[in-house]
Amino acid sequence: MSILFIIIGVVIGVILLSIGIVYLRYFIPLRPQENGFEYVYVNNDGTVRELYNDEIEYLNEKFHPTDGARPYVKSRYKSLTPDKKMSGFIQRNRVPRKVEIKNVAQQSILKKTEYEVDETGASGIFSKSPNI
Repeated sequence: MSILFIIIGVVIGVILLSIGIVYLRYFIPLRPQENGFEYVYVNNDGTVRELYNDEIEYLNEKFHPTDGARPYVKSRYKSLTPDKKMSGFIQRNRVPRKVEIKNVAQQSILKKTEYEVDETGASGIFSKSPNI
């Protein structure tokens, strides 16, 4: 009888320890409450930046759970995408304190296009990427 109680106690202890580890790993905030949008973007090199206006609009859209166009939001800073890249959106409070969140100009991430004529007289549409 007493061995059964010991086994039940060990099983309950392991379950509670597992729940605690999952909570600490995925849900506890890693930095204090900060001003700004709830999400930030992690670049492939590990740097973190604020979002552009287009990205904020994209994250504010309502998506069906099976919609393939919904944004990928990382649960942990070091987690990788299915194609082994580090980039992706993440909640601001899940970024480690030691990682700086860089500000960006609040502009559109979409390329701006202009119609131009060059010195040879050729004309066309040339794209200009925003400075990142």
